[in-house]
Amino acid sequence: MTTTTKTGKVYLNIVDQWLDTIPAAEAEDFREFAEVTPSIIEIWVYAGIVGYEGTFNDLARWVKMKYKKLDRRGILNSEISALHADIQELRMAIGGGEIKGSDGAARLAALEKELRSHIETSERFNKTTDKRGLILAGADRVMREITGIFKDDPQFAEPIENAINAVWAKIYSEISNG
Repeated sequence: MTTTTKTGKVYLNIVDQWLDTIPAAEAEDFREFAEVTPSIIEIWVYAGIVGYEGTFNDLARWVKMKYKKLDRRGILNSEISALHADIQELRMAIGGGEIKGSDGAARLAALEKELRSHIETSERFNKTTDKRGLILAGADRVMREITGIFKDDPQFAEPIENAINAVWAKIYSEISNG
């Protein structure tokens, strides 16, 4: 999607257009956050705090286009699959007599231990990611509701925005360190 403004500036997506509407310091902070944060959910929540009203899909496409993200979950799952296949091959080799039983048993025990470790890491990663996403999504919802309630009362706009930014920073710091 391309958009042309009245000034003639052409935007390839809604996110770049939105970034030009917010203060330069906030836009730069957001870009830095998007670059270093692996979770698109966290980036989307942060964008909402800074006033992004576009869709999740537009933001996800923008992040994918601008910043290379390492698929840690995919890598871990492929390692688990590879270890599982290695264990199966080793068992077949032991059963077929290609590898001596005592040597094979030691290798098998080591591979199974590594597989269990990878599975535990994967489960811990999933729980942590789910927990962080739920906390941030809940915080985002509360902050949007509070902003919506007081949007017509200008005397509360700045204090609420300051409070929301402070709460966002505190929540993000707590879940990032805990």
